[in-house]
Amino acid sequence: MFLLILIPAFALAQTRVAATIDTIAMTIGEDIKYNIEVKANSTAQVIFPQGQTFLPFEIIDTTAVDVQKLTDEALWKRSYTLIQFDSGSYHVPRQKVMVNGSPIFTDSLKIEVFSVEVDTLKQPLHPIKPIIAIDKNTSGWWRPYLLIIALVALCISLYIVYGRAKKRIEEWRKKLPPFDRAIQELQALEASQLNNQEEYKEYYSSLTGIVRNYLEEEANVNALESTTTQLIQKLELLRTSGSLDLHPETITNLKKVLETADLVKFAKAAPGVDLASSDRSAIESVVVQTKEAIPEPTDEERLQSEEYRQKLRKEQRRKQFKTAAFSVLGVLVLVFGIATYLYGFTQVKDRLFGNPTLQLLESDWVTSTYGATPIRMTTPEVLIRIPSEKPNTQSFRLGEIDDAFSVALQVEQIIGKGEVEIDLTERSEGIIQDLESRGATNIFQKQDEYQSQSGAKGVTISGSFDWSTDGEDSTRKEYTVYIFAENKGLQQIKIIGNREDRYTDSIVERMVNSFTFNTDVQ
Repeated sequence: MFLLILIPAFALAQTRVAATIDTIAMTIGEDIKYNIEVKANSTAQVIFPQGQTFLPFEIIDTTAVDVQKLTDEALWKRSYTLIQFDSGSYHVPRQKVMVNGSPIFTDSLKIEVFSVEVDTLKQPLHPIKPIIAIDKNTSGWWRPYLLIIALVALCISLYIVYGRAKKRIEEWRKKLPPFDRAIQELQALEASQLNNQEEYKEYYSSLTGIVRNYLEEEANVNALESTTTQLIQKLELLRTSGSLDLHPETITNLKKVLETADLVKFAKAAPGVDLASSDRSAIESVVVQTKEAIPEPTDEERLQSEEYRQKLRKEQRRKQFKTAAFSVLGVLVLVFGIATYLYGFTQVKDRLFGNPTLQLLESDWVTSTYGATPIRMTTPEVLIRIPSEKPNTQSFRLGEIDDAFSVALQVEQIIGKGEVEIDLTERSEGIIQDLESRGATNIFQKQDEYQSQSGAKGVTISGSFDWSTDGEDSTRKEYTVYIFAENKGLQQIKIIGNREDRYTDSIVERMVNSFTFNTDVQ
């Protein structure tokens, strides 16, 4: 019992939970990132905090749980976007993370929230906008009904296809030559279970029906409407006249089986499984010997037989094609399953069906210099120059805001002496106005200082917004604007991508790490 108690305690000791924040000081209304990382066994069940557990901070956004598979462990990550509208010194409370049903608490973190000085004489103030009544959004109401109709149509189609396939199989069986059909039916009869008299009766009725139908169709003998005695007499006459070269022993065997069948059907006899099997073999010999005794067919009959053989060959090729197709399909499904297990469904889906940001990430990147006050950067594709309405300004672009990833570069040449200053208020308002004019909603924004790997200092304006086109569901996008004052000019790089896209961060990181302004260095 001590060991059983010690095992989960040891497993829990191997679990590591860490909480981090991107800053310990913020201003009122600024959002911060609170990250929780859990490193544990790959089979562990991890439940992150849910609901408003960060009071006095409010949660405005939560990312999905990201799981990274390691050698024997796994790393769970989740980020929370927090905000506070009152100044003061606060603590982010300890958060409870459930690992395999056991709670683990993070450390409490202290954050200073500063007020923002507002000069009402300098800040432009605007009156509160009135409430605008809008119509109820009824777009997409037809989608659930369309799905139901599609499912009903699919069920009806499957029923029709099944019925037609079954009917075609029956017609194909009927089109078989009498000899082939008789042999096929006799082979199917071999699997019959004989446990009582009713089953014997059904068995012998089928057995005599097969041989009578064959004699009727192949030997042109009126067998269906004849009694056992009449049928044997007709076969004897055909043998005597030379029309049907049957051995007397064949006719005798047929007579014995027919008489046994009469006893079973009319006298309720039960001859036994061995005799029933022997009679089936005897009837099969009668069919084969009758086939051999039939005179050679004429040229016209041979032609019809050749057409039938061609049909059989076509049917056989069709079956081979279906078998090959199903085999290839099975191999593809197996490969897809193995790849999904090794690399994950999303990775396989993106590579199989294509993903625009993955294609950009794995494309041949290009390094180029842009603008009169040059900036050198590496991008998935060369930025295209577009006309600019401002003087002494060059604009370049890759993709549009509707795309999963886009880049817009603006290089301004400053004429005059002195150090170039960046008016962040004007820049941030211009970015918001530009996004709103294009149709963006629910815009969040924050500002930070930034230094590139080459040592150039600048600022970043980042945030997120909702974007929708043509009445479709909105997509949450993230944007980051890097602003530098280098080479006697201003360089502004705006990068926009979908928040849920798993490849955007890698593209942005590679681009940002390539920023350089010393264009003399190759």
